[in-house]
Amino acid sequence: MDALKQTYSTWRICELKAELKKRGASLKGKKADLVERLELYDQNFNFGNTAIPENDDPSMQVPDANTYWDINSNTMLPPLNELHIRQYFCFTNKKLDEAKTLYESRYLILARASNVGDTTFIKGVCKKTMKALQYEVHVKLHQNGTPQESHCECPAGSGVEAKCKHVGVLLHGIAHMVRDKVILLHQVCTQQLQTFHVPKGPFTASPLVAHKLPKKKPAKKFTPYPTQNICKENYNTKFRSLILNFPNSTMPFKQLLEPANPYAIVWDHAYTSKNPEDELLEKLNLLHVTNFTINNIEKNTRRQKESSLWHEERKYRITASKFYTVCHLRDSSKPGFSKIILNERNFKSRATTHGILNESVALKEYVKKYDVNIEPCGLFINKERPYLGATPDGLLGNETIIEIKCPYTSRNKMISPVTVPYLVYNNINKTLVIKKSSPYYYQIQGQLYCTEKLYCNLIVYTYKEMVVIFVSRDNEFINNMLNKLDNFYYNYFKAEILKQLLYNEYDLIKKRSQ
Repeated sequence: MDALKQTYSTWRICELKAELKKRGASLKGKKADLVERLELYDQNFNFGNTAIPENDDPSMQVPDANTYWDINSNTMLPPLNELHIRQYFCFTNKKLDEAKTLYESRYLILARASNVGDTTFIKGVCKKTMKALQYEVHVKLHQNGTPQESHCECPAGSGVEAKCKHVGVLLHGIAHMVRDKVILLHQVCTQQLQTFHVPKGPFTASPLVAHKLPKKKPAKKFTPYPTQNICKENYNTKFRSLILNFPNSTMPFKQLLEPANPYAIVWDHAYTSKNPEDELLEKLNLLHVTNFTINNIEKNTRRQKESSLWHEERKYRITASKFYTVCHLRDSSKPGFSKIILNERNFKSRATTHGILNESVALKEYVKKYDVNIEPCGLFINKERPYLGATPDGLLGNETIIEIKCPYTSRNKMISPVTVPYLVYNNINKTLVIKKSSPYYYQIQGQLYCTEKLYCNLIVYTYKEMVVIFVSRDNEFINNMLNKLDNFYYNYFKAEILKQLLYNEYDLIKKRSQ
């Protein structure tokens, strides 16, 4: 029974009525009544009724839809008036005032007419009062204006003599058109004029008297002191004297004066020969770097993690191991990652400890197997972009770098794409290659760019096997990577360096004083 109920509830009203008609049942009522009636007929074997009774819900015969046209002031309509409407509804309990109110509230969406002999058919669409539904309404008018038949899609409008409020709305609209050549139809918001510029009330202010208006102040002519007349030696001596004598002062001037503003110094173009921001970046070798400095830093940082200079020079640079992360950051995460780079601490885990301990083992096995000479190397700084740096694990000749990876999770396994996810088999010769989407591929291409080398021998080492993967320099990949690195440095990382080294103390003092 539940299955039948669920099936009938999904039927449309016309399908329910067609089924009831076959069974000789009444067709009146709402959808819920029709569903319940069908269920009762199923339970009682159609009550033994097989004959098809006379249709107790006759449908109104209307002309073809193509014969209707929109009603306007030039349309010839029967002389329908309020008296005809009241006479048509006189035998019902319907309140005509409610139908008239709905019409005046523009519940009528459209009205069309079709003339057939001495009869006029009116078709309209009316909105439902409580829900966003529409009912199609049909009215048949005699040539003298008397309503003869009517039908509506609503539950109360069945048959050919419907007396629902939707029929009343349509009749009031036709009577209004006959009387005043106007019909009130529903309007959407785009059909109405915008009203945001319409004032809420009348403007009653009066213009000001001229002598009460404020007078324009004379412009002050400011001429800065000529820079060539400034004696910089005396200028510096004056401030030096103030600084040296300040501790001897008994006046609490320090509480009265604001902290020195480094932003003002940066904006001062008269007394500073060099921009303090550029001077700071120059001191950190982030603006320009010479070949001598590059070679000197590389030579003095070959101990890598054991070298304090290696840590100092890496702190204010984007190193190759971070290229992948920088290239895949969202803009909202870039300021935070800039702080992470500058405040980076020595991270230790089982994986990193395993890699550090086994790098030398893997390198010795590689040298023994291939009988080559590997030179140690330090931090390479790129001359074109001094804010980029890389530290390979070694150098082989003049064109090749060495990079060693000791995957901790695969330490006791053979090397394959299953055990080492950043590797894949080449479709041509079935050799292992590194995925271009891997973070290590970004790192290797960054190392090749910073060292100006052409090739990299990637050594993947486990306790079971050692595999050497040959990687060539990919200039197109490098150029795409550099665009993202430049954007990160100039828009986020550089600003964070200046904030921490130049403006941080002043910003903290100002923040505490607010």
